[in-house]
Amino acid sequence: MSRLATPSVARCLALVLAITPACGGDDDDHDHDDDEGDHDHEEEDAGGPDASTAALAHTLFVAREGSLVSFDVATGEERPGTITDVTGPVDLQALADGKLMVNLTGRNEILVFDGRSMLEEARVASSGGGGIRPVHSFLSPSYDGTQYWMTLNDGEGAPAENSACLVDVTPGSPSRFDVVGEFALGVGHHKAAYSKTRPRAVVSNISDCENVISVYDFSDPADIQVVATLGGADAGFGAEDPGEGNFDPAFCDPTYQRGLPPAPHGCATSPLSGKTYCNLTSSGAMVAIDVDADVPSFTLLDTDGSGGGYTFAHPDGRHVYTLQESPREGDTGATCQVGAINVTDGMSDTVVASAPLGYTGPGCEDVLTGTAAATANAGHAFFAADGDLLFVPSSGGFDVADARVDKLLVVDTSDPAAPVQLPSIEVGVHTSHSAAALSGDGSTVFVVNAIDGTVSQIDVATREVTRTLEVGDDPRVGATFVTDEGPSYQTGPIQ
Repeated sequence: MSRLATPSVARCLALVLAITPACGGDDDDHDHDDDEGDHDHEEEDAGGPDASTAALAHTLFVAREGSLVSFDVATGEERPGTITDVTGPVDLQALADGKLMVNLTGRNEILVFDGRSMLEEARVASSGGGGIRPVHSFLSPSYDGTQYWMTLNDGEGAPAENSACLVDVTPGSPSRFDVVGEFALGVGHHKAAYSKTRPRAVVSNISDCENVISVYDFSDPADIQVVATLGGADAGFGAEDPGEGNFDPAFCDPTYQRGLPPAPHGCATSPLSGKTYCNLTSSGAMVAIDVDADVPSFTLLDTDGSGGGYTFAHPDGRHVYTLQESPREGDTGATCQVGAINVTDGMSDTVVASAPLGYTGPGCEDVLTGTAAATANAGHAFFAADGDLLFVPSSGGFDVADARVDKLLVVDTSDPAAPVQLPSIEVGVHTSHSAAALSGDGSTVFVVNAIDGTVSQIDVATREVTRTLEVGDDPRVGATFVTDEGPSYQTGPIQ
């Protein structure tokens, strides 16, 4: 059954066509002051001479539109030190030594700062060529002692504006926080995942019909190679009747006048099988990629849903989850349904489950149509430390200005092949893409509420909000760090 014309997919593809900010927190204003010396750090009381190596208590870092601040989790008090010139912050992540990095979409920069002193370490251009609009970032596993931060430049429609930038983040490296490699990508919003065993990355291109998903080898970061590519025809797109096998590029093109692109929007690697799995939001298919093979191949797996896209591995290492936007209320789904969880078995390459997600929990009967939560969908998710609970912040419909959501969805994943939804948790009000962070020990979830200007602090064990932090206007993303437990959940590393 085709789902190419579902409203959820149409919204996703419309945003890609416009190349408006994707997956939250982005700012299209590129007219900014490039004077790197004009940053107000409010250095008083930010730390003495040994602040860069001192133990750091559990700290929440919040990037707002315009500035970046931090809070002591134990007291809820704001810490000294503010970093300014923070425009369009996306994907704030803490490193293992208490340094933090965040993409600044509005400045085409990667900001590096010290979480202890709240002082800048560096501002790195997200591209050495024509790449612009850095959105998502992915930390690599350590390959022979070297670790990278990969920033994906989404561009604004021109192919040359799309690229991936590799930054060396290896502690003690003489090139730490330097760009060591860059490679061209297909057109549109990008997601990525890594090989567990060799320096390879899988990168998806949401609005490209010729380069849907590619595998790149960065054994030599100065000479990165494409080792395999999934094209639109290979993914079943291109002909009026894909069964005819006649590829018509005009049917699968970025203008969407005659058809829809595959629109991949999420990838993850199974730690047990070593394969990478990406979804195609327009058809709902999962793509299994044997990323470690000399010549990787792509296998399509049908699912019962479509849209959405966030994809991640269960802590059991075997199962890979994808959050889909359809079925939903008004699109073959039940009343109050905001999508579904699709489960793929990474050892058998089979889709083993699809569990519905209700906005307020299982059996939800609230009609969402006509309300501010009508476009609610599942956002980026986090597992508790033991993997038995999954927390899924809700997002408002992308580019829907009046969308408002205030629920954290909870799923019992103690049986990874059969997830079961639990009652949702009410948090602060936010819109568009959801942003959240899971503490390094897996005990606390922090949900960023952009509309309220707050962060909801949730105890994983009790599934209750224990504190609501006032963090200032327009918070976009958050991350945590504490010396004894390390950083909050990081996007990219394979467990």
